[in-house]
Amino acid sequence: MTENTAVIYEGTPGVRLRAPGLTIVGSTGEDLVSTAAESVDQGFERIELCGGVGALEANAVRAAVGGRARLGLVRYGFESLERIAGFKQAFAAGEILGPQAFLYPDDEGTEEVEHPDVTLIPIESIEQAESVGRRLAEAHAGLVELYRGLTLEHAAAVLRGSGGEVPVGFVGYDD
Repeated sequence: MTENTAVIYEGTPGVRLRAPGLTIVGSTGEDLVSTAAESVDQGFERIELCGGVGALEANAVRAAVGGRARLGLVRYGFESLERIAGFKQAFAAGEILGPQAFLYPDDEGTEEVEHPDVTLIPIESIEQAESVGRRLAEAHAGLVELYRGLTLEHAAAVLRGSGGEVPVGFVGYDD
């Protein structure tokens, strides 16, 4: 069973999705540490930080939550580095390179949700992950990040589906 997970990304502050075992919340960079600490105080056993969070910020979160929660951070494979670097440069300049998508397991019984800064897509299978990768490449997505237990197999399927046209990130843990 997957632990109660809070996904925190740099974006418009507020909860984007609340489902059994999963909450996805936007936070400003300044509030990242307090958002993570508050999530752990509310009972979240696992914190997953988006790929825009660097090692310094992640370490500050680790210091704030201590051993009370597992801490994961999205990282990108070698094949995605050039595309995610382009996304980072555009983001720093105040531009967005296509839609952003977060994928998570469909065991929450939720539907796809579109917000101004991110689309949240539940994934049922490897085949669906590949299909979603294809759709996101056609939409010129800026990035795709996988959360709450979606595996490397899911990440590979999204990459296959996108033909490598979209940077795909997945969570790694510090323990």
